[in-house]
Amino acid sequence: MHPLVLVVAIVAQDPAVLRNAPRDDAPAQATLWRGDWLEVRGETAGFLKVYDHRHERPGFVRPQLVRVHRLDEASAPELGAVVRFVRDEGGAESLGIGYAAMFLRAAPAGSDASAIFAAIGSMADRLARRASGRRGGGRDAALAGHLEVAASYGVKFETIDGNESDDTTRLCYDGEAWARVLATPSASPVEKARAALFLASTRCQPALLPPAKERDFNERRLAALSEIDPAALAPWMGARVRLARAEAQAWRAFDESRRETRGATDDAERAEAAAIKELALADKGVLAPEDLPRYDEVAMRVAATRWAVEPTTRDSRKRPFAIVAAPRGPGETCVRLVAGGAATNDNAKPLAERCTYGVVWESALRWAPSGTVATIVVQPLAAWTELWVVKKTGDAWTIDTLAPATEEPDVGYVESAGFSPDGARLLLVREARLAGHPTRKFQVLTTSTLGIELQASDVTRLSAFKRWQAAWWKAGTLALR
Repeated sequence: MHPLVLVVAIVAQDPAVLRNAPRDDAPAQATLWRGDWLEVRGETAGFLKVYDHRHERPGFVRPQLVRVHRLDEASAPELGAVVRFVRDEGGAESLGIGYAAMFLRAAPAGSDASAIFAAIGSMADRLARRASGRRGGGRDAALAGHLEVAASYGVKFETIDGNESDDTTRLCYDGEAWARVLATPSASPVEKARAALFLASTRCQPALLPPAKERDFNERRLAALSEIDPAALAPWMGARVRLARAEAQAWRAFDESRRETRGATDDAERAEAAAIKELALADKGVLAPEDLPRYDEVAMRVAATRWAVEPTTRDSRKRPFAIVAAPRGPGETCVRLVAGGAATNDNAKPLAERCTYGVVWESALRWAPSGTVATIVVQPLAAWTELWVVKKTGDAWTIDTLAPATEEPDVGYVESAGFSPDGARLLLVREARLAGHPTRKFQVLTTSTLGIELQASDVTRLSAFKRWQAAWWKAGTLALR
């Protein structure tokens, strides 16, 4: 006996009505959307007699609204061709997912389905992005129908809440198909790279994650990206992979630096060195136009933790004061200005003190030649630093904070680039992402008030930088990239 071959009809037009009789005026049984599949059980009076498994009811549908296929091995190439055709067509995601599901059912056992799973991942992600940007109206009914169709094939979506500065919610694909692609040895390098980049994306990461879960996510994305050889890809895609690696390594450097475990400092240094290397290998000249803002964002993230590879310098000058970083409570560090002879005395009363739960980069401590001003970098978040300015005003010492921007913390860093010989001027670099756009400013500040005296977006326009910029800054900064 020959095995029975299932004949299916895939809905190709929105919306299609399943009726309870072969008449256009018959009562509707259900509303169908692109990608829905129906089991064909016959034909009568210009209608197909079908059974709708999603809604669990029989009915009739006009044949011009659907495409009929036999689900056997001979039909697999045809079904696969349709998937490849609609893969990148906006609005056809549910139809493509439906055809992909039919291909997987019809294809012979052992067939390489990595390209089909890559198509499912691509279409599911695009459908989720469309749903996240919906604006209401008639299109929402079709969009909701497309999401239901995709879900009926086992495609899973998650709703992610925004943060305080962005209260919108996002619909995100869970990435199962991309994980299958990455685990398939026969998958093409391009599809594997796309899979790794999707799994490494932070777009669908919740705004607030406990450090342990954030650490797990970062290790997973590093593992996914480590399987990709950028040299086997087109230059623009290889650069995109390197940017993702640089971001993940920079986050690891920050995470290791805030952990009080043996070897954490060495681990942070290795991670930051890897981040700087990946950023340097990501050729900005070959990036796609849409990746240029991404390049600047990753550079800011790497620059925020660049102090992990900077050695802690010893001040050769004998000063009457010293700046020390001392632990207080769990996870809390205090920056203290103490008399020089009291630097090793924990009981000495500090002349000035400021505490933080961020990472205090002692390697970033720099004194002005005058000995009346010093700066040190503090990193409260993985992609955000502050510059603490220790200065003497009259007979008192204060510790003031300078941020990359006045907006809410997002992505940015601030660093000193040197001092005037008398310590009256501070050279500063601020770089941050504001409203989705990167900004970079080179500034000259008056140390007495920390007011901005001069600023420019190009360092060559400030003569003060030509005269006073420090050699250590020029050698290590990423602001001159």
